[in-house]
Amino acid sequence: MIPYADFTVDQPPLSEKPILRVAEPDQLRAEDIIAANNIKPVNRRKDFPFEGNCPWCGADNKYLYLNNGNRQYACKVCKKTFTDKVVPRDTSGYYCPHCGYKLNPHHDRKGYIVYYCPNRRCSYYRDKKAKKESGDDLELMTSSKQFRYRYHYREFKFNLEEIRAYCEQSPDLVDITKIHADQRTLGLVLTYYINYGMSSRKVSNVLRDIHGIKISHQTVRNYAESVSTLLKDMVDYYPYELSHTQCGDETYVHICGKNNYVFFFSDPSTKVVTSYQIFSNRDTMNAVISMWNVMRKFSPFPEDLTFITDGNPIYNAAQLFFELCGFKFDLHQVIGVKNHDETSKKYRPFKQTEERLNRTFKQNYYPTNGYGSLEQANSYMVLYVAFFNFLRRHSSLDYQPPVRLDEFRNSDLMPDKWLKLIGMSGQYHRAEA
Repeated sequence: MIPYADFTVDQPPLSEKPILRVAEPDQLRAEDIIAANNIKPVNRRKDFPFEGNCPWCGADNKYLYLNNGNRQYACKVCKKTFTDKVVPRDTSGYYCPHCGYKLNPHHDRKGYIVYYCPNRRCSYYRDKKAKKESGDDLELMTSSKQFRYRYHYREFKFNLEEIRAYCEQSPDLVDITKIHADQRTLGLVLTYYINYGMSSRKVSNVLRDIHGIKISHQTVRNYAESVSTLLKDMVDYYPYELSHTQCGDETYVHICGKNNYVFFFSDPSTKVVTSYQIFSNRDTMNAVISMWNVMRKFSPFPEDLTFITDGNPIYNAAQLFFELCGFKFDLHQVIGVKNHDETSKKYRPFKQTEERLNRTFKQNYYPTNGYGSLEQANSYMVLYVAFFNFLRRHSSLDYQPPVRLDEFRNSDLMPDKWLKLIGMSGQYHRAEA
């Protein structure tokens, strides 16, 4: 296993240009270069389409010229080329903490922008190159088979306040007392639809053929979505007793024929599902949201919190994001299906627990044949996690649910437990606060 260094965390950059060290040169501005080399403006023969300045050195428009017929421009001052889509480097405002050189934008990813220090005299760069010359540079190799010698910084396109606001959204509550069916029917609908993983059409048929209750399959879905608005806050804000080890994994579901992704996190000791949201793609921001849904359940934040995930690099980026926000935790990644490294060998049993959760969920998901919308899929997930945490009996817990509620002691039938769970959810509602 090559110790890839894609997400090696460097120290944060400087937001203001530092006082330069004697041994390291200043980064010349366009005015300094022009004065030192007596550079004259471009003698134009026809109109020049680009109206801005050079994004690299800030040279005035009169020092720019069209480099070829593909709208590529060149600067007569710094000798660099660019297009009209390039992001000006002056907007970064970041400086290398090792040499004070201004950072250049390198990659524009979906969730963050990668900056690097281009200075060849940077002490960071020199130390890494020295390892290369001595042959001790294996840990500097990236997954792209290149070597990481320069200082890097990732500027995320979202902040913690945006993540908090997103996670704390509460759905509009639906008054289920106005439904046409009685409460007993509602309990039967939830039991068949969630506990036994039946499709809405099968639930409609079972209610008609066995119980003599005539409701449509669309009514079954409407009842389920209404109850999910009532239970979501209880599922999210119930004071669970959790260990400081959390496992995460993704699985996919079909929404309108396209793959969407469930980000599951759970406690391997208590079996409580701590994060469960479905997203349309797998990216860094969604990994951050899923991890924050777990982290906000701890008060105070534990110093020994550990996440166990697969080798997806979005979790490395999420760990970096939280470290920049002041939240530090350990991240252990189990890679592949065989134990090629000590980390995978040690933590694979925890990861297999999460894989088992995925398979258990898929047993309920397959009969649905996918969902009609992302909102419908997440509504179902709320009900499934409510069932998994409060109602489902687990063989590893002596056939008890992860959360044992005293209110269920006198209730043996599952429809009655669903109704009591709905009644208890009122004390956790945040939409009314």
